[in-house]
Order: sequence, then structure tokens, then C-alpha cells
Amino acid sequence: MRKMILILVVISSLATGGILAIMAADLGRYRPPTPAWFTGTTEDKVQKLGLIQPSYADLMLWNGIRLNELFAAGISGKTEYAKLQAKKIEETLEKAALVDPTRRGGIEGLLSANYPGLIQAIDSKRSDEFQAAFGKLYASCVTCHVNHGVPFYPLIPTTSISPITSGSLELWQEIQKHLRQEQEKKIQQEREKK
Repeated sequence: MRKMILILVVISSLATGGILAIMAADLGRYRPPTPAWFTGTTEDKVQKLGLIQPSYADLMLWNGIRLNELFAAGISGKTEYAKLQAKKIEETLEKAALVDPTRRGGIEGLLSANYPGLIQAIDSKRSDEFQAAFGKLYASCVTCHVNHGVPFYPLIPTTSISPITSGSLELWQEIQKHLRQEQEKKIQQEREKK
């Protein structure tokens, strides 16, 4: 009897393997469509890829959000978060210089004139030093905007979009409570199905 069961298991395994091999061979014929940006000459590909990358304006919008978070973190004493935002602003500005090389000089000047002092002010954990360094950075941003014919004056932020700097522990706790309740509700529903 054992021998018969073993033979049946081996035969069914071989049959299953054969069916899977046939199915895999059929799947090998399917080729997904080639993305449009991947066709043409190298120059065409680079040009098409450039069209789907973030624009200079997109990068500046992201910087505005990070500038807001930097200010909120700096004045509320969230040193690590402020340093993270400063680093991300620096990285985004470096990307912006790649997207629009005509602005590289202004970007490099802004970074070299402001970033050492900004990081030092963040590390000092003194609100007055941070606000002075932030004010200098802000003035450099406005000057760059004016020099490039985009006289956009960013507002000094008054609120934060991040729960890290918005300071609403109660809101965070309420969200966590709601998430726990939803999880418990799902578990209860799964138990009732069984």
C-alpha cells in the first residue's frame, strides 16, 4: 500500500511539473510593450526621459515645503529634523542645478554662504541663532528669485504640515487610537467569519 501511494505521489509530481513547464513556455512568448522613452537613438531616449523628470519648478516647490519644515523644526528645537530638512534642501538644490545649469552659480553661492552657518545654528539649539541663520537663508532665496526674474517671495511659515513639528501629541495619539480600533475591528471580523 505504501509503495502504491509513493508511486502515485511521484507520478502526480511529474505530471504537475510537466504542466508547469508547458505553461512557463507559453508565458515566455509574452513580451510586455516597450516604454516609449526606451525607443530611438540615445539622444531621443535622453530627451524623452528628461520630459518625465521633475522640473526646476517642481524642485523649488519641494524646497518650499522643506523650508517650511526647516523653520518649524528649528524654532521648536527639533534639531535632528531640522538638520534633515537642511540636508534635503541642499540635495534638492543640487538636483535643481543639474536640471537648469544656468542657475548653478547662484545655487552654489547660496549653499556656500548659508549652509555652514545654518547647520551651526541648528546645532547650537538656540532659537535666536537659528532664526538669524534662517533669515539669512531666506534673504538669499528671495535674492535668487529676483535675480532670475521670478520675484516670488516665500512666506515665513506659521504652521507645519508634519506631525513631527506641528506639536500635536493629542492628534497623533487620536490617530494611533483610531488605527488600533480599525485593526481590532478587522481581527474581530476575521474571527466571526471562521
